[in-house]
Amino acid sequence: MSYTRKGGLLQFFHPVLAIAGNATKPLAAINIAAANATHGEFVCVIPCTVRKLQGTVILATVSTSTLPVVTFKKYTLPGAGGTATTIDTLSIPDASSVGQTIYVKDLSTSFLPGQVIQISHTLGTGGSVAGELVVDGEFDHDPETPANSSLMVLSA
Repeated sequence: MSYTRKGGLLQFFHPVLAIAGNATKPLAAINIAAANATHGEFVCVIPCTVRKLQGTVILATVSTSTLPVVTFKKYTLPGAGGTATTIDTLSIPDASSVGQTIYVKDLSTSFLPGQVIQISHTLGTGGSVAGELVVDGEFDHDPETPANSSLMVLSA
């Protein structure tokens, strides 16, 4: 009997951390009260399928009209290159409490090594907007063969 290997974001993806300093910090908490921003990319290193995406609140949120939204996009190449597809979004509810996890499930977006997840947020408006969260998800190993991906090249 065999079982599908499952894991979180960092089991199947590696954060893209720039050599030179820049503003994207994919491992940092997302300040949903800050201006709209892209928080960086995670490059796929093991073929997988996204099953669930989530954000866990680490600083309580407050917003009285337009909710903040965290967006997860798939790009075919690092550096926001190639075609972009929105995997899904998280709308962060008013008065979310510390430790609360907001999630979307039943996803089935496949990734091959070299493709990326980009994370961004749109600021909520109205009232007193505040809050921070960290993102993660659930992923299944996809036993794809390197021969089926043009991004996989055998070393000479």
